[in-house]
Amino acid sequence: MKYFVPEIVVPQNGPIAQPARERLGGLPFGLPAEEWPICTDCGRSQSLLAQFNHHRTRLDLGREGRVLFVFQCAHDPGLCSTWEAFSGANACFVIDPEALGSQTTERPKDRPPTDHAVSIVGWVEREDGLDDETVAAFQSDDAFCALPDDVRRRLTWSTRLGGRPRWLQRADEAPRDGWSFVAQLDGTYSFLTPPLHPPEWVKPDPEKGEGRTHWADGPNFGGGLAYLFLKAGPTRPQGCMLSQR
Repeated sequence: MKYFVPEIVVPQNGPIAQPARERLGGLPFGLPAEEWPICTDCGRSQSLLAQFNHHRTRLDLGREGRVLFVFQCAHDPGLCSTWEAFSGANACFVIDPEALGSQTTERPKDRPPTDHAVSIVGWVEREDGLDDETVAAFQSDDAFCALPDDVRRRLTWSTRLGGRPRWLQRADEAPRDGWSFVAQLDGTYSFLTPPLHPPEWVKPDPEKGEGRTHWADGPNFGGGLAYLFLKAGPTRPQGCMLSQR
């Protein structure tokens, strides 16, 4: 099955231009200020994890120009239930192109923490060798645990669109009733090519894990992974996120 790995770069000269709208960390681009999500646990503004554009193959949001935004609360890590789907301490939602702005959204007054900002300038298509017959195995914990070791080793740990989730805990935690897995987020940023002028927070990876040349700390998932899901909605897709560690 195909999956897609982001080619990321460190922004060098101010806000990321619109052609590089897709990003990890930092501040959102084009998000209407009134759509910035609030944590229902603590009442403060959440922090951007990622934003991805609609693409018919990589991430089908049902319409050209739509953008998927992903946030979680980062004010007091571990206190708000960011790991739970539908908890209100994280957010995953789609915005239509007519509602999007043309610049970086101003940070809210309560100053939510921001992860290091990287922009996505391309996608690398890869193949995990898994066919559609394996879908059910990733929706049941017993079936997932029964998969041969060589099959599970094909699942990557890094951030990607598509493929199958690399579960760290129970597969049964995935939402049901029409929800489909669409992406996985890692707490580490993986650079597939060496940054031209790497800041101090970007480090070389001598092990070349999953093909990367450098790495950096990304969002706080407690050392784990986050999983994104979409479901058809009345006007546009609905989204949700959960994380495991």
